[in-house]
Amino acid sequence: MIPDTFMDFIGVWVAAILTLCVYSFLVKDNFMFKLTEAIFVGVSVGYFIVISYQNGVKPKIQDPLKKYFHNISVDTSDVTNSVFCSVKDFVDDNPNNGTGEFVTNNYVKIIQNSLNDASTSLELSHTNLVAANIKTALKSSSINFSNKKQVLGVTENFLKSYSPVSLKKHFWALYIFLSLCLGLLFLSRFFPKHAWLSRFPMAYTIGIGAGIAVPLSIQSQILAQLQATFVPVVMYSSGGVNWGITFGNIVLLIGVFSVLYYFFFSLKKEDRISQGLTKVGIAYLMVGFGASFAFTIMARISLLIGRVEFLKEDWITGTIKYLGL
Repeated sequence: MIPDTFMDFIGVWVAAILTLCVYSFLVKDNFMFKLTEAIFVGVSVGYFIVISYQNGVKPKIQDPLKKYFHNISVDTSDVTNSVFCSVKDFVDDNPNNGTGEFVTNNYVKIIQNSLNDASTSLELSHTNLVAANIKTALKSSSINFSNKKQVLGVTENFLKSYSPVSLKKHFWALYIFLSLCLGLLFLSRFFPKHAWLSRFPMAYTIGIGAGIAVPLSIQSQILAQLQATFVPVVMYSSGGVNWGITFGNIVLLIGVFSVLYYFFFSLKKEDRISQGLTKVGIAYLMVGFGASFAFTIMARISLLIGRVEFLKEDWITGTIKYLGL
């Protein structure tokens, strides 16, 4: 592959040099390997910090709090006037928007959802965006707005009791702020006298993780394994007994019961049948461990092949063709 630009050419060379520095550890531990290792760890941490900010802190903490503080300082009359005017303009322009019956509760819910759009960073101080959001929501609905007087009357009654920030939003902002404080307590690990404070967010994180992981593990590993084990010993097909599937089911059942029996250490296994069943269980375990190890080796070899192909095609061949040698 020939690099398209000079920066691509430099990137290929940097990647090739770092790859060779990593493989230099096969000879002995050296400075270049340690430098590459430090670069890898530093870049990984930096990338993780940026991704965590873009996907976590910004959309879930920064933007909601920014929207909250902007909305509590907005003038309610500006918002209500913008909403009323946008509804009036829409009704004038689209009297027969939908065929559905005009239901007050459904219409009010559309207006509320438009003003409380959690999927966007809608700030109520931007009245033009508020009006556009209202019109988009009304246009996508199936409500018939032919009764203009009724629509405007319901809108006016709703706006009389409307408040930009409700009690629910106050609690939501408090929840976000407390979550931010709980996360910041992790930084107390850098201060030995106050390091004990990090136990609170750590306990919260481990508790949430265990609460989510335990049911998923039971469902995906224990219950799924039980379900896969309950198979008919003899499998029939249109032509009679399907001996291939039947043999596989027998091997599966023998393996499950022999491995389970092997792990019953409280039982004395002195007779020949018990010892033989235990050896069968050990054989199944060794086959499973061997297959797992072989799969790991194949994955590592595939990575090695990928890097060798990169050095051959992108680095050596690509450099020769890029320089016109």
